Amino acid sequence: MNPAEAYDLAAVLPHRGDALLLDAVTAVGQRRLQASLTVRPGTVFSDALGDLPAWAGPEIMAQAVAAFSGHRSLRERGRPASIGLLLGIRSFVSADAQFRCGETLLVDVVESSEDEEGRAVFDGTITRDGAVVASGRLTVFQPPDDSFMQRELARHV
Repeated sequence: MNPAEAYDLAAVLPHRGDALLLDAVTAVGQRRLQASLTVRPGTVFSDALGDLPAWAGPEIMAQAVAAFSGHRSLRERGRPASIGLLLGIRSFVSADAQFRCGETLLVDVVESSEDEEGRAVFDGTITRDGAVVASGRLTVFQPPDDSFMQRELARHV
């Protein structure tokens, strides 16, 4: 993986404000991305002490997948990625019940498969001090453009 200096986080990830969990993309490759975050109060997932419950782990991984997709779209198409959907989470496990306020975490996502219609599978890990503290597999859908989402939204209105 190479350092991710080409695009800042705001350019590759649509999340903003209290919905944003990641702090930086630290490395990116053809099929993987690494990002970092410091657990902090004030996110939509934070408890009163600023801790994140372990069940926020899949969201941390999903934001890294979104950043990967945004980075790829800017590199290959010269524009931000269209909207994507998290279709499922499998085999998520966490060694801890929560991530403590002030801890620095690294999240790694690796694309293990993708198809021509926009579905992909990512294996994700969250590490703290070099030890894996959570892992899981995410299935996502990233349509090639916004026309799919426009059609689907129109069908359900």
